[in-house]
Amino acid sequence: MTIERHRDTLRASGIKELHAANAAAFYEAIKEAITTAPVRHIEIDLSGTALLDSCGLGTLVALRKLVDRDCGVVRLLNPAPSAHQMLELTRLYRVLKVVKCEEVAATPS
Repeated sequence: MTIERHRDTLRASGIKELHAANAAAFYEAIKEAITTAPVRHIEIDLSGTALLDSCGLGTLVALRKLVDRDCGVVRLLNPAPSAHQMLELTRLYRVLKVVKCEEVAATPS
């Protein structure tokens, strides 16, 4: 996993799986990066994420709570089909902003 900072946004990419076995470590890595240098928004590139389970979804919601107090947003970038299906089945697309490739190119960081 790669974590990069772009102005007031933290971007995580290279996440192949987000599930019970690694969700806590993922959360802690993001939280530590935010604690080191605060940001307002979090972008998570899910384009290569083949597995996303309920623990992974819970982690994404927990990250939203971290930035929500500063009126920040969690953006899920280009979710892979299986991840997108989980977001639709759980209706979490209503809570977390899902952004497709065309929109990412148009959105300044």
